[in-house]
Amino acid sequence: MLSRVFCMRLNTYGVVIGWLGVILSFLATILLSVALGFVDEIAQQIAKESKDSDMTVTQIRSVLVIIFSVYLALKVINLLASAMLVAGTVKERHLLLLPWLINNGVLLVFGIVTNIAMLAQVIGSTPFLSALPIILVDVGLLVLTWYLYYGIYSLFKQIQASSEVQRPLIPAPTQQQTNSYPSYTKI
Repeated sequence: MLSRVFCMRLNTYGVVIGWLGVILSFLATILLSVALGFVDEIAQQIAKESKDSDMTVTQIRSVLVIIFSVYLALKVINLLASAMLVAGTVKERHLLLLPWLINNGVLLVFGIVTNIAMLAQVIGSTPFLSALPIILVDVGLLVLTWYLYYGIYSLFKQIQASSEVQRPLIPAPTQQQTNSYPSYTKI
């Protein structure tokens, strides 16, 4: 497990990543909402500049609405998960970090599959020496993404371990009476 990420303590790193996620997701939500509002104009511009004359403005509009809507939903989910990451880090509640870990874990797996497919296409279509810079940058970004994810996972495990250490300090509730209904005669 990591104890620091980019020379930051894990708690600081969790708050920084959480706030960056909240801010960027909020800006993306606004941008996607505006794009959905102007989807007709965007579709007309794409149809005008497109070399493929088979696609109509209606088809392009439908594809854009689907893509923008799915991406908007993902950004709202990421906004909530990032806010929960900040709250979980500040309050030291490991379960509040789980939505961020699940969301970004799924995106990381999807990114790995997409990168493998893209690398296979790049290697197959260009000579290896020409594709080498693309491969190195792609693998470098993938390793960086994994490192950032592993930092939050380490924070999750650290908070979980500290809460398990504190748990025995809380006394177990004692059962003084066996009745499930209130008894006003026993004082």
